[in-house]
Amino acid sequence: MWKQRKPRTKVQSQAVSSWQDLNLRAAYLRVVADAATSVLAILALVGSMIWGASWLDPVMGIVGATLVAVWARGLLRDSGRGLLDAEMKAPVVGEIREVIAASPIPARIDDLHVWRVGKNKYVCILGLSTAATAEPDYFRRQLSIHEELVHVTVELNSDQVQGPVVAI
Repeated sequence: MWKQRKPRTKVQSQAVSSWQDLNLRAAYLRVVADAATSVLAILALVGSMIWGASWLDPVMGIVGATLVAVWARGLLRDSGRGLLDAEMKAPVVGEIREVIAASPIPARIDDLHVWRVGKNKYVCILGLSTAATAEPDYFRRQLSIHEELVHVTVELNSDQVQGPVVAI
C-alpha cells in the first residue's frame, strides 16, 4: 500500500519549489553542463564538416564556457550564503522570533543565527535575555514544534545582572 504523506508546512513547500540541497544541485548542474558542452561540440564538428566553418569550434567553446560560468555563479552565490550566515531570510527565522515573542516567559532576543544544514533542515543558536528564572531547555522545548530545526542551542542571560558574567 502507498504510505500517506503528511501535509507540507509553508517552509517545506518553499524548499520543494527551490533547490535546497546544494550537493544535489551541483551534481545536477555538472551532468547538464557535460551534456550541453557535448552537444555544442558535436554541433561545431558537424558545422565544420558540412559548411567548412572551422570557426564554429572556438565559438561553441566560448558559448559552453559562458553557460557553465552562469550556472557556477548561481551555485557559488547560494553556497556562499550558507557559509556567510546569510540564511537569516529563511521563513524559519520569523517563526523562531514568533515562538519567543509568544512565550509565557518574557525574553528578548539578543543574538540569533540560523544555518541551513540540509534540505529543509536548520540549526539555530539563540541568545536570550530574561528577567525571569528559566532554563535553556524551556525555550528549546518551545522551539521543538518546528521540525525543520534539527539542532537548537540556547544561551540565557539575566537582565538583572549588571555587566558580563564570566565563568572561570
